[in-house]
Amino acid sequence: MRFAYAGFDMMLPALRTLTECGELMKLFTCRVDGDFETNNGVIAAAESVGAPYTLDRITQLDIDELIEGGCELLISAGYYHRIPVDARLPMVNIHPSLLPYGRGAWPMPLAILDRLTHSGVTVHKTEESFDTGDILMQRSFELDDDETLESFMDKVNALLPDMMRELTSDFGRLWDEARPQGEGEYQAEPDPMDRIITAESDAEYADRVLRAFYGYRAYYSDGTDLIPIRRGTAYRSCDSSKGLKLRDGYIIVVEK
Repeated sequence: MRFAYAGFDMMLPALRTLTECGELMKLFTCRVDGDFETNNGVIAAAESVGAPYTLDRITQLDIDELIEGGCELLISAGYYHRIPVDARLPMVNIHPSLLPYGRGAWPMPLAILDRLTHSGVTVHKTEESFDTGDILMQRSFELDDDETLESFMDKVNALLPDMMRELTSDFGRLWDEARPQGEGEYQAEPDPMDRIITAESDAEYADRVLRAFYGYRAYYSDGTDLIPIRRGTAYRSCDSSKGLKLRDGYIIVVEK
């Protein structure tokens, strides 16, 4: 299968597996911050098979060129920009939730904030509206009580290789038998206030926020400044000098 890929490193195992199963014609990636979000992995994967890549936003001209070059499928995974939908070229998106729940760019932290017990991965047809297309396949996993954003994505990425092998080996059937999602709701990006913890926050709330944005960024407010916390843990301690103070004798210990 000749395919194009649009995305960055968030779901890198998908692209790595796809390059083993077919021919990558072109990679469309994004300008990233290089810290929380990177694209070094997808670029290396493209270069390893001699495929060109671009940081420029995908356009209709790009779609036309892919079709003229014999592209059979465009796969997106976390791509920042809207992709021009064209009936001449099948397009699918890999989404880290069990659609129709979790439409939008932030289903992973929201699943933790909403105390879900299960989540998963959906491969669906790309439509003009984000995350609404018919479902080709889904895989689910349990969310642990101590699930973090990083462990959530580890579970997503563990599922992707087998899903991509099935997608490429049985694409015609999966495409033809794709099922409508049904009713769903687009979830907005969490409000900046949803990431803020204070000395008056209880430990359960602080723990949930820290896990939801673990490896990304939450904040502690001391009343004057916002202190960024990339990775932290809330627990009870008799020595409040070793962390950021919470209610009821709990503190946040910030990991280096």
